[in-house]
Amino acid sequence: MNFITDIIKPTPRQREFLKTMLANVYTLYGGAAGGGKSYILRWTLVYLLIRWYKQTKIKGVRVGLFCEDYPALDDRQLSKVKLEFPEWLGNYKENSHELTLSPEFGEGVLCFRNLDKPSKYLSSEFAAIAIDELTLNDQTMFDFLRMRLRWPGIEDPKFIAGTNPGGKGHGWVKNLFVDGNLPAEMQKYKDKIAFVRAKVSDNPHLPQSYIDNLSTLPEHMRKAYLEGSWDVFAGQVFIEFSRDKHVVEPFALPPSWTRIRAMDWGFTKPYDVMWGAVDQDGVIWIYREIYGCKPGMADVGTEETAQEVAKKVKLQEQGEAIVYGVADPACWAKTGHGGYTINEYFLNEGVYWQKADNDRLAGKNEVHTRLRDGKVKIFSTCTGLIRTLPTLVYDTRASSIEDVDTTQEDHPYDTFRYLLMSRPVNYKADDKRRNIKMPLAGAM
Repeated sequence: MNFITDIIKPTPRQREFLKTMLANVYTLYGGAAGGGKSYILRWTLVYLLIRWYKQTKIKGVRVGLFCEDYPALDDRQLSKVKLEFPEWLGNYKENSHELTLSPEFGEGVLCFRNLDKPSKYLSSEFAAIAIDELTLNDQTMFDFLRMRLRWPGIEDPKFIAGTNPGGKGHGWVKNLFVDGNLPAEMQKYKDKIAFVRAKVSDNPHLPQSYIDNLSTLPEHMRKAYLEGSWDVFAGQVFIEFSRDKHVVEPFALPPSWTRIRAMDWGFTKPYDVMWGAVDQDGVIWIYREIYGCKPGMADVGTEETAQEVAKKVKLQEQGEAIVYGVADPACWAKTGHGGYTINEYFLNEGVYWQKADNDRLAGKNEVHTRLRDGKVKIFSTCTGLIRTLPTLVYDTRASSIEDVDTTQEDHPYDTFRYLLMSRPVNYKADDKRRNIKMPLAGAM
């Protein structure tokens, strides 16, 4: 009996995934819906357990298959176990959600787990880890779980995942697996990270009615789920954003253009300071950004003090006439560190702010409008904004369904929103509500 051919019976694309997985440490099977990703993940783990036992004779090796929460785990994995796994393969225990293979296969254990609290696996070890729907998780989960990737005697541990485009983790997954932009700490794996693109046409078992239904979806959903596109995806907020349309190479700004800035504050989370120049046609050119995010660590702040950031801002602005700056209203709250507000720390360094308009939905609409009408351009050097803006997805909570999901890396977006709301498309110089001026210099 050939386990792959006779038991798994993979499609040609699933077979490609199995071959690719064996040659790499990290492998993603991603793209269109209906490609059989969840199926091949569970069977790949069973295959690895049997393969390792035949190679090493090590018994009781454990591997883990994870979903974001228990309902998802039940829907995508547990409900399929009794239907697919024959009794001779092993014993599945519902109370522990574990499949223990039969003695002739080495008694390896396939553990089905959820990710409601990843820290509970701090002391766990797995020879292989699989994540079903990787983009529904942030990168900190990925980094935490891969620390658990080890097993005595197993020299080739595997991290595999399946996913559709979209979700709060779309940006980092695309960056790492699809585009191959590895952070510094993962450069050693540059030849051991692989991506296998899934297409609807890869699965011959799908009924034509399913494919026909996908073809009737709205464009962004159709591109994600039918075509497997990673550039436009379901749940994406700013579908108007286009690198070709909105991103430009830096040039010398005319001195007549009005220069403004904005800030979203962060310490353990990233801070972001952004500068814009308004031309004679009301187009705002985002020409500079300081993003306080640790290199290679998405959504982790640099823990710089307000004084340190203020000095950076002053250094960048030497020789420039900044008309005004707006910042997150939370900067006017007491910090608990010395009794001063973040704004007061900046003020003491000679950097002045006014409270930004923090109407979230109005700000989001302003971003939509300027992107749609071509009334904002972004210098290619503003990499934080360019990287994160197109990856933002909608909040799924009913109370804020029209807003951006704030659990994402949204700090450049918040700064962008503050800056655009200080100078909306319908801005008029005589509008007292919008005619922001720099305050007089003062001290703490």
